[in-house]
Amino acid sequence: MKLDIKGASNFVNRMFEACGKFQWAREFLKNALEAKASKIEFGIEWQAVKQLGIYRRTVIDNGEGMTSKELLSFFSTLGTGSKKIGGIHDNFGVGAKIASLPWNSNGLVVMSYKDKQASMIWIFLDEESGEYELAAFEAPGGDKTYVIDPVNVKTDDGIKWGEIGPAWVKDHGTLVVLLGSDAYPDTVQGNPAAGEDELKGLTVYLNTRFWDLTKVEVTVVELRSNKKNQWPQSSEDRDDSRRPNNRKIKGARHYLVEQEAKEGKLAHTEVALLAGERVIVDWYLWEGKRPEIHTYAKEGGYIALRYNDELFELTSSKVDFRHFGIIESAVQTNLTLILEPQHYKENGLMWGVHPDQSRNRLSFTGSGDKSVQIPLVEWGMEFAANMPEPILVAIRKARGGMTGSIDDENYRKRLQDKFGKRWTTKMLIEVLLKADKESTPTDGTTSSARDDVPKGAGGVRGTTPRGHKKAISVKGGEKSAVEQDVPVDVPRYEFAHADDFEEPWHLALWAPTHTEGPTVFINVDSPILQESVDYHLKLYPDVYAEEVAETVRRVFGELASCKIAHSQMLKKHIPEQDIDRDYRSEKALTISLMGLLAEESVIAHRLKKLGQKKNSPVRVPESAEIVA
Repeated sequence: MKLDIKGASNFVNRMFEACGKFQWAREFLKNALEAKASKIEFGIEWQAVKQLGIYRRTVIDNGEGMTSKELLSFFSTLGTGSKKIGGIHDNFGVGAKIASLPWNSNGLVVMSYKDKQASMIWIFLDEESGEYELAAFEAPGGDKTYVIDPVNVKTDDGIKWGEIGPAWVKDHGTLVVLLGSDAYPDTVQGNPAAGEDELKGLTVYLNTRFWDLTKVEVTVVELRSNKKNQWPQSSEDRDDSRRPNNRKIKGARHYLVEQEAKEGKLAHTEVALLAGERVIVDWYLWEGKRPEIHTYAKEGGYIALRYNDELFELTSSKVDFRHFGIIESAVQTNLTLILEPQHYKENGLMWGVHPDQSRNRLSFTGSGDKSVQIPLVEWGMEFAANMPEPILVAIRKARGGMTGSIDDENYRKRLQDKFGKRWTTKMLIEVLLKADKESTPTDGTTSSARDDVPKGAGGVRGTTPRGHKKAISVKGGEKSAVEQDVPVDVPRYEFAHADDFEEPWHLALWAPTHTEGPTVFINVDSPILQESVDYHLKLYPDVYAEEVAETVRRVFGELASCKIAHSQMLKKHIPEQDIDRDYRSEKALTISLMGLLAEESVIAHRLKKLGQKKNSPVRVPESAEIVA
């Protein structure tokens, strides 16, 4: 009679849906570390290779191990065993089973050694009942048992289970064999249905998920080809095209700090504090070329959250870097930001982060929110507002000749004068009485200072505000304020190259946290922009080529700035964060600048000063246009 893991199947499958790529490896490694292992190997079960031509992944550690009773207790009921399901910051005891069972329907074989005594169980999915169950073995003497010494296990495939595993696990430790499914019996690369089929996928995952693994010995046995006929035939295979590669896993910190580069160096590593010193930011800035770490760790810069020596929410997205005021691709490549927020405590600190149930994501609780998305945008804006000087220097260097492309701000004033009364937004304006003109608004309040206007914006014009009075908090008490329509400010713009954009053909990007103030960047390498430049170059003598090209680019910059300013009116309907994300995205700005008629009319007006056009055929642009 088999022993059911009662009611577990549906629960396991639901929880598995929240698991990320290679999370099974994270769970097994965490279990090994918590068992005080000093050596962990993600290996290959070589008997199955020889007998069956199947390549199964093994996870072996020299931790404390489990007795037969402990092993049965751990696997017979989810949540029981030597480590029970803990609190909000504890690692779940069920993680390894949940992350591995759904894609290993043929089962997991677990052999554990304690005081040189071996115990083995086999958990699998019963097709008839649809439940996960423990296999019943025949013990010496004929009795049935769910836990057995592996040397006494006999299976039809000829595998000698007692001989699996290296000598160093036989005193104490645990060995897991992933048996896969009938459709995917090879588990050496991971779960193929989850996209875990990259040659170095497991290595990269462990070296980016874990911050520092240098105090233990972690090894991944890697393949050298995705073609099965080129996989090694044994652990002793020495053919250069097939032999297994034993990769040491060091963790993200090692490849960020300890690696040396021939043409570069880690020039700066410092600490910044955000959110009232509740978020620590360790930032690392390289100069020159980064180390050549090939494909076994994260290449280039990234942003990540560190929590209990693991990295979460890791991203190299250009959009996420822009939240931190980093627009330039060259700086993004050389800069890594590791944020370590305060931990949330249910009976103490009611502000901080904690993992969700899947242990694959972090959630944030505080400021009136509970278990919500990490406020990365807000933290990024604060970092950008207090940008460390070495990063500022790197940004200016990366900008090179592209910076300062707009020295003449007359166009902004001209547009503000023309459209200021039409482009407005609601603001609370403090009513300054003669007796309290010296009062200063406190943080987070609204006053006559343009808190919602980007850095460098002009002040509110007009005389004494009129409207419905409201109370606002100021230093020393409360004051009266009125809600008034005020003109929005027209942002500045600069030119940039294709590397700074999500797609090389995109026309513009919006950077509200740029170090020089909110800025629109125009992609001078965009083929869409170049099409317009080329068309107008054909209309005028070659002597004006540089001026024509510059005029076309400036028109696109001015129009992009106007669209950003005009979109501020959407604040009446949706939060500004949503406006920046959706309505001011690179895609949205690119589409808005492809209107043709508006851009062409402004360009033609600007170029009239160059005199008579050359004879040229009528333009037929690649983009669609309205024909009268």
